[in-house]
Amino acid sequence: MPLQFIEEFFEVRVSADACAREASDEEAILLDEIYAQIGLRFPEIPAAVIESIKQAELEVENELLFGVPETIRRIHRLLDEGERVVLVCDTYLPEKTLRRLLTEVDSRLRECPLYVSSTIRKSMASGGLFLHLLRSEGIKPKQLAHCGSNIHTDIKTARSLGIRGSLYQATWLSEIEVRYFEEDNLFAQLLAGVSRSFRLMHPDASNPALIGACLAGPMFYGFILDVLRQARERGISKLYFIARDGMVFLRIARAIAQVNPMGLDLRYLYGSRRAFRLPSVFEITPREKRWLAERIPALSLSMLAERLDMTGDALRAFLPEPMQARFNDLDTSMSEDLAMEVVELLDEIPPLRDRILQNAARDRDEIIAYLRQEGFFDDPRVATVDIGWMGGSQDSLYKIAASHKRDIEIHGFYFGLFHYSKYTTRRNSKTAYAILPNHTTNNIVALHTELLAQADHGQTIGYQRLANGTTVPRLRDDGDHLHDWGVSDFLAGAEWFSSEYARTAEHYPLAPQHFLAVVPTLFSLMMKPTPLIAETLGAVPYSGDHCDLKLRESAPAFSVRQALSYAFSQRYENRRLMTEWYEATLVRSSPLARAILKLHPFVQGSKYVIKHSLLLIINKIKNIHASGRRWTRQRSAGSAKRVSPVKREMPEIR
Repeated sequence: MPLQFIEEFFEVRVSADACAREASDEEAILLDEIYAQIGLRFPEIPAAVIESIKQAELEVENELLFGVPETIRRIHRLLDEGERVVLVCDTYLPEKTLRRLLTEVDSRLRECPLYVSSTIRKSMASGGLFLHLLRSEGIKPKQLAHCGSNIHTDIKTARSLGIRGSLYQATWLSEIEVRYFEEDNLFAQLLAGVSRSFRLMHPDASNPALIGACLAGPMFYGFILDVLRQARERGISKLYFIARDGMVFLRIARAIAQVNPMGLDLRYLYGSRRAFRLPSVFEITPREKRWLAERIPALSLSMLAERLDMTGDALRAFLPEPMQARFNDLDTSMSEDLAMEVVELLDEIPPLRDRILQNAARDRDEIIAYLRQEGFFDDPRVATVDIGWMGGSQDSLYKIAASHKRDIEIHGFYFGLFHYSKYTTRRNSKTAYAILPNHTTNNIVALHTELLAQADHGQTIGYQRLANGTTVPRLRDDGDHLHDWGVSDFLAGAEWFSSEYARTAEHYPLAPQHFLAVVPTLFSLMMKPTPLIAETLGAVPYSGDHCDLKLRESAPAFSVRQALSYAFSQRYENRRLMTEWYEATLVRSSPLARAILKLHPFVQGSKYVIKHSLLLIINKIKNIHASGRRWTRQRSAGSAKRVSPVKREMPEIR
């Protein structure tokens, strides 16, 4: 066959449809007429080959078609109530093909009368097919209630004839799917089709389930597929998915592995920044002080104590009395200067330093016992999978593991990294997938993307050895707040998408997989979220810092008062504590609050302009004063030069 025919088959097939309609005297055309036009355009292709391609199209139609459960249940209910149900279809497919498809979908549908445009040669668009149905059934237009998904043919044409037309929109692409769908792109068809099939197969799915199948699945599937392939190529046999972000990744990985086994050992490893950071402390150096002083976006004495596995009261008791007096409220955020003062004291007060190092040594023994139990030290090279951002947790994990097994190699696979830390080495290596170091534009959506990496348990805060010798993780809570949100549905949705996509992609190996090309489009959805995304992810209980125990919605709806406070707040820290996701809060808030919130960029921009204008004026004034002082000094120096010769000529007075 000509290369043009293969490469441009989409255009060939679509244009043949249009040509067949122009050439036909009938309202409706047949599939045979479409392929006859293809034969005329490519006479060098034998008729038998053209016929085989037509049969291939019918086979694909048969393979990918499925019954919509909601529609089938509706028809069953009408039949059970004694109503007469007829099926009407505006298609070029032969009636016998439709009968075969209906037989595979549902036996009761097969028995329903069927009116097909390709047989009657009348179309729904013109109304001819409807008129033929009315005559054949012997009914008046008002006696027919028609339901369909096309606004023009199923609604406008039907109503123009006096038929009661109702619109069924579930088969339409959702606001999310339509963003990454391209009609002439095989990959986009497959991706959007699998996502849509979840919605149609699960009409009662919860919002978290829809987000899992329609957003998290398409967002993370390519990343996990890439991880599995890279691990196999690198000779890594064991992958550890780090809690909690790694739970959805593990579910996706196992779904892929069921269809395409790669011989990898996929494991879940309980851990967190809270669980890894302190055990990696052997002494208090600037490295430790940096992460202890991190503000995300605030830092209280209680949060600092939590990082040291202490209580706020215990930490305050170690501080000098004058400094203790400055902490009446342990949960109030410290200024940056005060936080640095406290952090600098951690290794200057011997009892406090000893307490920290003792806690670190104890926690290190426990995590090493847990890692040994989980087979972490069995192989010379292991890999971890996590959402990413700074990579500090891996640096801590490597430091702990290397203290037990010096030659261990850890490779971290990340959905995104902001930078490669200076502790990244050949033995502690990292790979970023979608968000790459120094790509600051994508860094903005990191938090919103992290909301898609949910687990069904609370944060890991450490480990403990039981009486039977096993080591188990210590969790901050049982994750009830996540179960209330719907995390189980969310994970099930992401897993369903991954299983179905893997199965379908395996069946069509020639279909490309351009996941990285879709990710920017999905990122744009996070910057301008749909109501479904904003309402669902905005309600996720969230804390920006692993030691901040106060959970709050990531993007709550604002009242008018809150919107005013946010729009005119002077401190970034205050604004971020109100919402972590401005765009989602904007969508969730009332119209008046939304109008006020839209002032925020202008207010902050005005503040920036005013601040820098004032600084510019102040600098100008300073420059003028400086110029004046220089001019005065120069004038004084000139006067001195004119006077000094006279003084030298005067006689000395004794």
